[in-house]
Amino acid sequence: MKRLVLTCLAAAVLLLSNAARAAVEEPWVTTDRTVDTSTLESLVAGVCKDCKTDEEKAIALFYFFRQMVYHYQNIPESRIPLKTVNVIGNTLCGSQGTCMKGLLAAAGIKARVVSHPGHTFYEAFYNDAWHGFDTFTNFFVWVDDGNGKKHIASFEETSSNPAIIDKAVAEKRNAPNWCPCGDKPEAFKDKISITDYEVGTSKWYVKDYSLRPGEEVVRSWWPMDKPLPGTTGGKDKYPHHTCGGRDSEAEPFLFKFWEPYLIRNFGRVSRSYRHYFNGMVNYAPNLTNDEFKDGAIKVEGVAPSEKGLAGAGEYVFPVKTSFYITAGVLLFEATNAGDGDSVAVSASADGAKWTPLATAAEKGTKLTRVVLDPVIVRKVTGLHAYQVKFEVKGQAVLNHFYVRTYFQHNAMAAPHLMPGKNKVTFAAKNADALEKNPVAVIYRWKDAPSWGGEIKTAENIAKASPFSFEIDTPETGEKLPQMQDLTLRCGTLAWYPKKDETPDKVFADFSKAEEVQAWGADAPLKLSHDGTGMVIESAEASQYPQASKGKLTEDWSAYKDIVIEIENLGPKRQEVHLRVRSHDDNAKRTDVANSLGKGKTTWVVPVSSLTKTDLKAIDKVYIMTVNVPAEGCKIRVTKVTLQPDREL
Repeated sequence: MKRLVLTCLAAAVLLLSNAARAAVEEPWVTTDRTVDTSTLESLVAGVCKDCKTDEEKAIALFYFFRQMVYHYQNIPESRIPLKTVNVIGNTLCGSQGTCMKGLLAAAGIKARVVSHPGHTFYEAFYNDAWHGFDTFTNFFVWVDDGNGKKHIASFEETSSNPAIIDKAVAEKRNAPNWCPCGDKPEAFKDKISITDYEVGTSKWYVKDYSLRPGEEVVRSWWPMDKPLPGTTGGKDKYPHHTCGGRDSEAEPFLFKFWEPYLIRNFGRVSRSYRHYFNGMVNYAPNLTNDEFKDGAIKVEGVAPSEKGLAGAGEYVFPVKTSFYITAGVLLFEATNAGDGDSVAVSASADGAKWTPLATAAEKGTKLTRVVLDPVIVRKVTGLHAYQVKFEVKGQAVLNHFYVRTYFQHNAMAAPHLMPGKNKVTFAAKNADALEKNPVAVIYRWKDAPSWGGEIKTAENIAKASPFSFEIDTPETGEKLPQMQDLTLRCGTLAWYPKKDETPDKVFADFSKAEEVQAWGADAPLKLSHDGTGMVIESAEASQYPQASKGKLTEDWSAYKDIVIEIENLGPKRQEVHLRVRSHDDNAKRTDVANSLGKGKTTWVVPVSSLTKTDLKAIDKVYIMTVNVPAEGCKIRVTKVTLQPDREL
């Protein structure tokens, strides 16, 4: 009886403890201008809210999927519709057709996956007939019923009556911008077979995570050089739409969502509008009070003190995200009083097998950096959770720690802002937790139409669920704001490990006329200063005219990127090269190319791409205009800045 009482008492203490320190569960943000992609029901409701017929629903879901997903590489979970939309963001034809089968089923429309040799797509069944679609090639075609009406043709119709395709463009019956990536509409004249892959299922749920005090999740609209390993084809480093610049020819109602995220010279393409995106989970709880216990798996022998976590014992905590984990780094500061004191860290993907990663055993206070990738990164099908264990021995104190977990997600599905008024709503599963642990909802973006201005920030504190607020952005028509990131932060991150950092170096500031005077140019190029920057101009055709600055003694080895603020003022696209030379030796020079469309561009050149150049002995830098057409060219360069690696 005594034993039972003690057991019940211990359970009661645990329940009270958890209630007092409850994490915020399933935190989620939606807006009144975007689709909530957390469930099939919410997705279909958002996409089809204005649809009156099944055909309108089928078309709306077709274009929604086109907006969200580009064709690239199949991975095992890409036939799970919500995972492809929220996490992966790309897949090939069979998986695209299978995902659409799942989305249509959620809308109450029967669908099937079909194929002809070398390609797979789908048909939707409504109005007592099949109708053919292909999100991969952007294909469907209308056919006249003969009674003044039309419907989307089935693939049986296109194979039995080729004129449906042959005359589609002339009769304006084709899908807008059909087959933009080089595929042939004529292929859909072939007879089909019924493949009918099964839609993937999973217990995975995009809201299945929580926020503890001292934790934040950051969904970024940009890649951070942290793709999920094994998800690229061939020699590609990054998942991206390999048809690149063809996206700019897409339907305007789709292209406006992709245009703000242009990256030059990304992967195989000179212009990438669609690619993978990264985000981060950052966790740094306060170790001088009980905050660190929130969500902990094990706290044994250690306790908070004014200097941090002290006492011989173990502390185990989880990290969880609904997205694919792609990298991680842990920094911790520990103080050892003498021999026998140490703080060791290990990690586990499943809580059973532990991998030792680092031990701080030196006397005094030391900052230790630990790369978590060997344990937490799994190729192709990424992990969503892992555990970290600290073991404190002797009189050691764990003063602070900060763990950053990178993930890959599809920012196209994130709740972005639109021009004008946006109503943003934050919600959590356990609303009562927000009374003690409110969540900051932080949006950062750049206003359209040029996206060249300052980063705007809107921060609101959610103390209840649901919690709504408004964000206004300029009315810019078809030009959308350029989103930077959306952060959900619970409380305050107690510690951020700052390292000695090389500051930015301005190599050339062309807002100053004297900087332009330090550069020379080959004929027929002419250099001038227009009050804003250096104008590089030619009035005639030329193959490789260049502007250059020589007699340098530059060391760029401490930098990661060269950031060039450049603008094409000419009438047409112009190829421009950055050339960097070392040791007065033309064999030790590297060219990096860029194809500039009209307007401003921030051109980022990785220093690592200067493969032939000795970075510690740079003596000349060139900006070359290549294959200048007969009508000439006009380029303005505003600034060239060297930026260091800012990794933790």
